[in-house]
Amino acid sequence: MTDKTVTDRMKRQRELRAAEGWQKVTVWVPTAADAADVKKLAAERRARAEALTSLSEEVPKVNVETAERIAQAIAEHGSKAYNTPSGAVLELMKELASEDDLVSFANAFVIVARAKPANANFITARVPAMISEFLILHRGIGQGMMAKWSTSKPDWAEELKSAVRDPERFPQVVEALAQTIRHSQAMQ
Repeated sequence: MTDKTVTDRMKRQRELRAAEGWQKVTVWVPTAADAADVKKLAAERRARAEALTSLSEEVPKVNVETAERIAQAIAEHGSKAYNTPSGAVLELMKELASEDDLVSFANAFVIVARAKPANANFITARVPAMISEFLILHRGIGQGMMAKWSTSKPDWAEELKSAVRDPERFPQVVEALAQTIRHSQAMQ
Protein backbone atom coordinates (compact mmCIF):
# COMPACT_ATOMS: atom_id res chain seq x y z
CA MET A 1 0.00 0.00 0.00
CA THR A 2 1.67 3.19 -1.14
CA ASP A 3 0.49 6.57 -0.03
CA LYS A 4 0.53 9.33 -2.60
CA THR A 5 1.25 12.10 -0.10
CA VAL A 6 2.55 12.55 3.41
CA THR A 7 -0.99 13.53 4.39
CA ASP A 8 -2.30 10.22 3.02
CA ARG A 9 0.35 8.31 4.98
CA MET A 10 -0.47 10.17 8.20
CA LYS A 11 -4.19 9.58 7.71
CA ARG A 12 -3.63 5.86 7.13
CA GLN A 13 -1.42 5.61 10.24
CA ARG A 14 -4.07 7.37 12.36
CA GLU A 15 -6.74 4.99 11.07
CA LEU A 16 -4.60 1.92 11.78
CA ARG A 17 -3.81 3.09 15.31
CA ALA A 18 -7.45 3.90 16.02
CA ALA A 19 -8.48 0.46 14.75
CA GLU A 20 -6.15 -1.12 17.34
CA GLY A 21 -7.51 0.98 20.20
CA TRP A 22 -4.87 3.69 20.35
CA GLN A 23 -6.12 7.09 21.45
CA LYS A 24 -5.16 10.39 19.88
CA VAL A 25 -4.70 13.27 22.29
CA THR A 26 -4.14 16.85 21.22
CA VAL A 27 -3.33 19.37 23.90
CA TRP A 28 -2.28 22.97 24.09
CA VAL A 29 0.36 23.80 26.67
CA PRO A 30 1.69 27.21 27.69
CA THR A 31 5.44 26.64 27.22
CA ALA A 32 7.93 24.82 25.04
CA ALA A 33 9.13 22.96 28.14
CA ASP A 34 5.58 21.71 28.77
CA ALA A 35 5.35 20.60 25.15
CA ALA A 36 8.63 18.70 25.51
CA ASP A 37 7.26 17.00 28.66
CA VAL A 38 4.09 15.92 26.85
CA LYS A 39 6.12 14.59 23.89
CA LYS A 40 8.40 12.70 26.27
CA LEU A 41 5.41 11.13 28.03
CA ALA A 42 3.90 10.11 24.68
CA ALA A 43 7.20 8.52 23.60
CA GLU A 44 7.38 6.63 26.90
CA ARG A 45 3.83 5.31 26.48
CA ARG A 46 4.54 4.13 22.92
CA ALA A 47 7.71 2.40 24.13
CA ARG A 48 5.74 0.72 26.95
CA ALA A 49 3.18 -0.52 24.43
CA GLU A 50 5.91 -2.01 22.26
CA ALA A 51 7.48 -3.63 25.34
CA LEU A 52 4.08 -5.21 26.11
CA THR A 53 3.68 -3.34 29.39
CA SER A 54 -0.05 -3.44 30.07
CA LEU A 55 -0.79 -5.08 26.71
CA SER A 56 -0.43 -8.63 27.97
CA GLU A 57 -3.16 -7.87 30.52
CA GLU A 58 -5.54 -7.31 27.60
CA VAL A 59 -5.01 -10.89 26.48
CA PRO A 60 -5.16 -12.87 29.72
CA LYS A 61 -4.56 -16.27 28.12
CA VAL A 62 -0.95 -15.49 27.21
CA ASN A 63 1.45 -17.48 29.33
CA VAL A 64 4.81 -16.07 30.40
CA GLU A 65 6.78 -17.99 27.77
CA THR A 66 4.51 -16.84 24.94
CA ALA A 67 4.59 -13.24 26.21
CA GLU A 68 8.38 -13.38 26.16
CA ARG A 69 8.37 -14.77 22.62
CA ILE A 70 5.99 -12.04 21.49
CA ALA A 71 8.09 -9.36 23.19
CA GLN A 72 11.19 -10.71 21.43
CA ALA A 73 9.43 -10.68 18.05
CA ILE A 74 8.32 -7.08 18.63
CA ALA A 75 11.85 -6.14 19.69
CA GLU A 76 13.12 -7.60 16.41
CA HIS A 77 10.68 -5.51 14.37
CA GLY A 78 12.58 -4.07 11.43
CA SER A 79 15.53 -6.44 11.87
CA LYS A 80 17.71 -6.88 8.80
CA ALA A 81 17.58 -10.62 9.49
CA TYR A 82 14.17 -10.69 7.77
CA ASN A 83 13.02 -9.44 4.38
CA THR A 84 10.10 -7.54 5.93
CA PRO A 85 9.87 -5.43 9.12
CA SER A 86 7.28 -7.88 10.48
CA GLY A 87 9.43 -10.92 9.73
CA ALA A 88 10.06 -11.89 13.35
CA VAL A 89 6.35 -11.74 14.15
CA LEU A 90 5.41 -13.78 11.09
CA GLU A 91 8.05 -16.35 12.02
CA LEU A 92 6.68 -16.54 15.58
CA MET A 93 3.13 -17.00 14.32
CA LYS A 94 4.29 -19.81 11.99
CA GLU A 95 6.04 -21.46 14.95
CA LEU A 96 2.91 -21.21 17.10
CA ALA A 97 0.84 -22.74 14.30
CA SER A 98 3.37 -25.56 13.88
CA GLU A 99 3.06 -26.16 17.65
CA ASP A 100 -0.72 -26.46 17.10
CA ASP A 101 -1.26 -23.53 19.47
CA LEU A 102 -3.90 -21.52 17.65
CA VAL A 103 -4.95 -19.59 20.77
CA SER A 104 -1.39 -18.28 21.19
CA PHE A 105 -1.23 -17.65 17.43
CA ALA A 106 -4.25 -15.34 17.71
CA ASN A 107 -3.07 -13.84 21.00
CA ALA A 108 0.28 -13.02 19.40
CA PHE A 109 -1.51 -11.30 16.55
CA VAL A 110 -3.71 -9.24 18.89
CA ILE A 111 -0.77 -8.09 21.02
CA VAL A 112 1.46 -7.32 18.05
CA ALA A 113 -1.33 -5.45 16.27
CA ARG A 114 -1.83 -3.35 19.39
CA ALA A 115 1.90 -2.68 19.80
CA LYS A 116 2.58 -2.13 16.08
CA PRO A 117 -0.74 -1.02 14.58
CA ALA A 118 0.83 0.11 11.32
CA ASN A 119 1.75 -3.53 10.61
CA ALA A 120 -1.57 -5.14 11.57
CA ASN A 121 -3.00 -5.22 8.04
CA PHE A 122 0.24 -6.63 6.61
CA ILE A 123 0.25 -9.43 9.18
CA THR A 124 -3.48 -10.07 8.84
CA ALA A 125 -3.08 -10.54 5.10
CA ARG A 126 -0.70 -13.45 5.76
CA VAL A 127 -2.97 -15.32 8.18
CA PRO A 128 -4.88 -17.31 5.48
CA ALA A 129 -1.64 -18.64 3.98
CA MET A 130 -0.31 -19.63 7.41
CA ILE A 131 -3.57 -21.38 8.28
CA SER A 132 -3.67 -23.13 4.88
CA GLU A 133 -0.23 -24.53 5.64
CA PHE A 134 -1.38 -25.46 9.15
CA LEU A 135 -4.40 -27.35 7.78
CA ILE A 136 -2.25 -29.22 5.29
CA LEU A 137 0.44 -30.16 7.82
CA HIS A 138 -1.63 -30.68 10.96
CA ARG A 139 -5.19 -31.51 9.93
CA GLY A 140 -4.58 -33.84 7.01
CA ILE A 141 -6.07 -31.60 4.34
CA GLY A 142 -4.53 -32.37 0.98
CA GLN A 143 -2.74 -29.51 -0.72
CA GLY A 144 -4.74 -29.94 -3.92
CA MET A 145 -7.99 -30.13 -1.99
CA MET A 146 -7.09 -26.99 -0.05
CA ALA A 147 -6.35 -25.11 -3.26
CA LYS A 148 -9.52 -26.32 -4.97
CA TRP A 149 -11.74 -25.62 -1.96
CA SER A 150 -10.28 -22.16 -1.29
CA THR A 151 -10.92 -21.20 -4.91
CA SER A 152 -14.55 -22.22 -4.62
CA LYS A 153 -15.03 -20.41 -1.27
CA PRO A 154 -13.35 -17.00 -1.60
CA ASP A 155 -14.85 -15.63 1.65
CA TRP A 156 -12.95 -18.08 3.86
CA ALA A 157 -9.86 -15.84 3.99
CA GLU A 158 -11.84 -12.84 5.22
CA GLU A 159 -13.47 -14.95 7.91
CA LEU A 160 -10.03 -16.05 9.15
CA LYS A 161 -8.71 -12.48 9.09
CA SER A 162 -11.63 -11.38 11.21
CA ALA A 163 -11.48 -14.35 13.59
CA VAL A 164 -7.77 -13.94 14.36
CA ARG A 165 -8.70 -10.86 16.40
CA ASP A 166 -10.66 -13.11 18.79
CA PRO A 167 -8.25 -15.62 20.35
CA GLU A 168 -10.99 -17.63 22.07
CA ARG A 169 -12.96 -18.11 18.85
CA PHE A 170 -10.07 -18.48 16.39
CA PRO A 171 -9.26 -22.18 16.99
CA GLN A 172 -12.95 -23.04 16.62
CA VAL A 173 -13.13 -21.20 13.30
CA VAL A 174 -10.04 -23.05 12.06
CA GLU A 175 -11.40 -26.44 13.18
CA ALA A 176 -14.77 -25.71 11.55
CA LEU A 177 -12.89 -24.80 8.38
CA ALA A 178 -11.04 -28.12 8.46
CA GLN A 179 -14.32 -30.00 8.93
CA THR A 180 -15.94 -28.13 6.06
CA ILE A 181 -13.05 -28.92 3.74
CA ARG A 182 -13.07 -32.60 4.75
CA HIS A 183 -16.84 -32.73 4.22
CA SER A 184 -16.58 -31.17 0.78
CA GLN A 185 -13.82 -33.67 -0.08
CA ALA A 186 -16.00 -36.57 1.03
CA MET A 187 -18.86 -35.30 -1.15
CA GLN A 188 -16.74 -35.61 -4.28
